[in-house]
Amino acid sequence: MDFLAGSLPCTDSGAVPLSGELLFEPAPAPSKAPRGRRADRIPVHIGAGIRQRGAPGVTAEIMDLSTDGFRCTTHLELHVGDDVWLRLPGLEASHSHVVWVEGPVVGCVFSRPLHPAVLDLLVKKGANR
Repeated sequence: MDFLAGSLPCTDSGAVPLSGELLFEPAPAPSKAPRGRRADRIPVHIGAGIRQRGAPGVTAEIMDLSTDGFRCTTHLELHVGDDVWLRLPGLEASHSHVVWVEGPVVGCVFSRPLHPAVLDLLVKKGANR
């Protein structure tokens, strides 16, 4: 191996020998969102209004919320695939589709996602403490 002042040591073939350690970043953790859900839901307690097409609104308690959907309790008899409109405090009604139903608890997806800044504002007002 030759070594010239101010240069890297070279092998007889002229290649620079390398030594070191390879570091690999860990694989990203899987999303906390369940299969089929696009965003994590944030636990909240927000009183809201919910209504079906052509019907008057009734009260609902939003239990968790994300940019893409929500889970709530309501006394409406809803079924998977039903269209509903959710009125969150201070916002226009948001068109949504019922994705699942378990008794008085329903999970819905918004037709148009909430803006993340709107979600942050709602969470600050109604987050679990």
